[in-house]
Amino acid sequence: MTFSGPSLTEVMAQVRRDLGPDAVIISTGNRPGGGIEVRAAAEGPRFGEVRDAPRLRASRESETQRRARPSPEDDNHLAEILSFHGVPQRAADALAKAARQFEDRGDTAALAAALEARYRFRPCPPVSERPLLIAGAPGSGKTSVLAKLAARAVAEGAQPLLVSADPERAGAEARLRELAGKLRLEFASCDDPRELAQLADRADAPLLIDAPASNPFDVDDLDMLHAFAAPSDAEIIAVIEAGQSAEDAGDAAAMFAAIGANRVILTKLDCARRLGAVVAAGEAGLAYGQISASPYIGSGLAPATPLRLARTLLDERDLPDGGNEGEE
Repeated sequence: MTFSGPSLTEVMAQVRRDLGPDAVIISTGNRPGGGIEVRAAAEGPRFGEVRDAPRLRASRESETQRRARPSPEDDNHLAEILSFHGVPQRAADALAKAARQFEDRGDTAALAAALEARYRFRPCPPVSERPLLIAGAPGSGKTSVLAKLAARAVAEGAQPLLVSADPERAGAEARLRELAGKLRLEFASCDDPRELAQLADRADAPLLIDAPASNPFDVDDLDMLHAFAAPSDAEIIAVIEAGQSAEDAGDAAAMFAAIGANRVILTKLDCARRLGAVVAAGEAGLAYGQISASPYIGSGLAPATPLRLARTLLDERDLPDGGNEGEE
């Protein structure tokens, strides 16, 4: 659905009123003649609503998928799918066993119930009371995640302070400064944890911090992230790319958790075919926050829900499409 109005705040109020608080923002832009235009979609049916909707599930499948689908009596069906994704064996066995308890509800709802029972789901609030330190490996998409979080906060009427703590990486500070200008937000940069702590003390707005790109398997890099987060009481948000191996993703998530990260945002789901990394991040103990399926700011972040992850693993994706804004 398309919503329009004189300001982003007013348009987002329409979106929340008509589609609810979990609406996914597909794109934002200027309306011809003035004002703002937002394309949004309601999140798909929730867990309790899909048990009686086999036709909805079937409509998402291609003819080839329907021909290849084993019969409902085939207990190995879900196990085979999880094996294809490279899900760690222990997790795959547990999920398949739990899903069998709900098999009368259909594949998608059964897997959603199994995921909900085994993992934690804690989407990031639109406006966080604590500073958020967005951490990830080089190329993981952490700056794009920060940009989407900033755009969402602005849509909620907040004016976060964007902070670059990664001045040594070529272009990182310039990209964030440009984003702040587009969103009409204040921008700051810092070279060490003490400067960041001073910024946090002085700021009267939420802080979104672009952490230095870090190797999660390098102890020095992890120490640096912890040093940045601790003085400003920032929550470390781990950003993990969905297309890497499940083993690497699980190990990276565990290392981020070891320095205090509690949530993960999964990126580049649109570029990944095998998604064992998605499950492995939960196995490491991190709570699922959001998922990102596009580098475009306008595509937003989708809340990571059991139903959405189940659909994704079963190739029934309801991820937001790419937007019409510049790539970050």
